[in-house]
This record gives sequence, C-alpha cells and structure tokens, in this order.
Amino acid sequence: MRASQGERVHIAIFGNTNSGKSTLLNYLTGEDTAIVSKTHGTTTDPIKKAMEIHGLGPVLFIDTAGINDKTNLSNERVEKSIKVIDKADIFLYLLSTDDDLSFIESLKKENKPIIYVAPKQDLDEGVKILEKFKDLNPIPIDRTSNDKYKLFDIIRDIYQEKEDNKKPSITGNLVDKGDTVVLVMPQDKAAPKDRLIKPQVMTIRELIDKNATCISTSLENFENCIKSLKNPPDLIITDSKVFLDVYKLKPEESRLTSFSVLMSGFKGDVSYFMESVKVLDHEIDNILIAEVCTHPPIEEDIGTVKIPKMLKSKYPDVNIDFARGEDFPDIEKYDLIIECGSCMFNRASVISRVKKCKEKAIPMTNYGITIAYLKGILDKIDYQV
Repeated sequence: MRASQGERVHIAIFGNTNSGKSTLLNYLTGEDTAIVSKTHGTTTDPIKKAMEIHGLGPVLFIDTAGINDKTNLSNERVEKSIKVIDKADIFLYLLSTDDDLSFIESLKKENKPIIYVAPKQDLDEGVKILEKFKDLNPIPIDRTSNDKYKLFDIIRDIYQEKEDNKKPSITGNLVDKGDTVVLVMPQDKAAPKDRLIKPQVMTIRELIDKNATCISTSLENFENCIKSLKNPPDLIITDSKVFLDVYKLKPEESRLTSFSVLMSGFKGDVSYFMESVKVLDHEIDNILIAEVCTHPPIEEDIGTVKIPKMLKSKYPDVNIDFARGEDFPDIEKYDLIIECGSCMFNRASVISRVKKCKEKAIPMTNYGITIAYLKGILDKIDYQV
C-alpha cells in the first residue's frame, strides 16, 4: 500500500527566487517535477513530490515560491509558501548571493531542523555562495555529482536524532504483544468502495507488527464476535459514531477506545483535546468543525451532520461553522475547535493548529472525543498519552 501524504516526512524547500529550489527538487527526485526557468515567479503554488529515502522511509518534498518574490501575485505566492511552514518537519533553505537571511527568523521560531544548502557548485556562482555563508556550514550541492545522497543521509540523521520526530505509535501502551483486539468497523456510505478507511488500515497494520491478535467485525456482528471468543478481548477499538452501542455490549473487563481517539494521540495532543472538550459543560456560542478530508458530505456524514445534530440538541442556538481541507480560518471568535481524526494530515500540521489554539487560549478537540463526551462515556474510554 502506498503511503499517504499524512504518513510522509514533509521536507519544505525555501529560498529566494532563482536560488535553485525547483532545480534542487528535480535533482533530488530524479524527475522533471518542477518547471525550471530564470524568469522570476515561475513557481506559483507549492509543488509536491513524494519519494523514499533509504533508512528514513516515505518523504514528501515541497517546492515553494521565492520568499522575496516581487512579481505579479507575489503576495498570494509568498502567503502560500509561508503556509507550508506549518506542514514541514524539516526545512531545506537554499542560499543565494543576494540573500539577507531575514526569512530565516520565521523558520527558527518553529523549532524544526533547518538544513542550509549551497547550490550551484557546478557554477562559479556556487563558489561565491559557499564562501559568503561559510559560517552556516551549508551543504554544497553539485548537480553533476552524487551530492544528493549525502544530503539524503543528513536529512535522515537530523530527523531521527530530533526527539520530537520519533515515530509515534497509534495504540501506544494500550496494546502489548499477544493481546487480543477487536475492531468494530461499520461501513457507511462514506467508506471507499471495496476498501477500508485509512485509520482502520493503519491500526490493523500496527497490531500485526505488535504481534497482537486482530479481529475485525461489524456492529451487527459484534455481540456474536464477543461470544465466540474464549476470553474477553483486551481492547475494543470502534468507529466513534457507534461508541455508545459498543459500550453497552462490551464485556466489563475489556477496555474501549475509538479510531478517532487513537488518532488524536497519534497526530495531535490528546491531553489538550481531552481537557478542551469539557467546555461543552457550559453554554457556548461558536464552534468550528474542521474536516481535513474534502469528500462531499452525505446524509449520515459524521462531521457535517451527526456531530452538529448532537451539539444542537444540547445547545439549540449554537453557531457551527465548517472548514475543509487545509483551510483554517481566523479562529479567535470560536469557543471550541473540533477537528476530524486528521488521518490525511501529517502530525506537524495538526500540532501547528494545536499551537495556534493554545496561543489564543481556544479549546481544541476531535470527533471521537466529542462524541464520547456528548454520549456521557468519556471517562469510560482509554487513550494513550
């Protein structure tokens, strides 16, 4: 199965216009992914290219517009480049002879690795770049050599050494080797035809890697499934929308959680989400529901239909707005942000949203935690921290 963008290490390429960002992307990926031209402003929207780096795994390179772009639509181009900062796990910053390094301060604030690159070493200009910025210890890149493999090694080592970038676990300490885990996976109209949704696939794979016994079933067959087992399962993972149904039928000794709750720990800040949802104890005026996926909502959609209906039954006058995909509007007017499981986002993107909410003291939670809380069983479910 091909890794989704949400599972890839995001490597963003920044630098001035004509610093060689697109040329570097093509060199690293071995393909003519980006258009290369001496004309300023050639790169407009960020260009993404997925590949594998040996020893690190799936990555996503993102080529951005020059941060000193002064051409038509420059403000829009630079704004899109700046948005990439939130998604990136690592920054590649291409130096150029006319660079004043002012943009570097914006990158340093993110506390993410910055790798300085001195490109064009096959040209006279490259020698000048290397000399001018020698104090930054940039990585020299000569497109006529195998310098890209040296850069790959540096990316791998820097990423793996950074404590925050150690690959998190979906089930964490909730599952040990030899445990029996039952997955309750109702397949609604939004589920892809003949396929499982991403969190289910990811969880199944991790359980196999942990040498746990993994049993998948529907809600309708859940009770029969439990009765067929010699011993109660150690853990039950369910789709959030049937939380209460499963809770009523589960063995008392079996722990319970949901795919969405697990994703909140895997992608975001589950402790903050758990604390934030408690604002629903009080009257609130404005809620933002953020759905990362961009599929058209259907009549039983959990984000646009089911959760709003539950909220409206408790707070009839509450205003609920919706955001889809990468859009994250001005959040200051909201009393609570409710995000989906974010399986299609990388962790850096979700953590960036959490950081913005914390800075503005705005509570943020996710679908599964919200449903469990509104159903009155949040204190009965398990989650990993």
